[in-house]
Amino acid sequence: MAETTVEVFSVKNDDAEFEKLKHELGNKEIRSSDQELVMQTTIRNFTKGNVHPIEKHFWHGRNLSFWENALWPNSGFTATQQGTLPQGVKFGLVYADGHDTTARKFVVAFDSASGKAYAEARPIGPVDWNVVEVKLGMAGEKTDYSDPILGGRTVAEISGVNAFATFYN
Repeated sequence: MAETTVEVFSVKNDDAEFEKLKHELGNKEIRSSDQELVMQTTIRNFTKGNVHPIEKHFWHGRNLSFWENALWPNSGFTATQQGTLPQGVKFGLVYADGHDTTARKFVVAFDSASGKAYAEARPIGPVDWNVVEVKLGMAGEKTDYSDPILGGRTVAEISGVNAFATFYN
């Protein structure tokens, strides 16, 4: 399957538009073959400023599309990932709201095969993907994490082959 383009969209009402989006995406499971699975991940930014991608990490699968630029407040995009079966897609993302020591990082990870989603929000710094993988394995289909230090919040949720990550502050 060839790489696809990504469009950024504006979001005005967090809950109502999100439920509509989940319903629309929930009806679309994409398989490029009996051995491959395509996952859709919707990233939304409800912080007061821009967030930008810092890092992507794949245990299984690869990107088909991704928005590589900063994501402004009240906007989002849907990216696609592809993996082979039975492992599916298992990956993590890191976003940050700045580059200095006062910046917050938002970490999300998803596993399509087990239906698990993990989230955390912490001060900026390196991510230990081994630790994230263990926490992802212990997570459920939704994780809602609030940072006690900087006050940020990250929500990660997965439903079938549709994953959702939302950043707040």
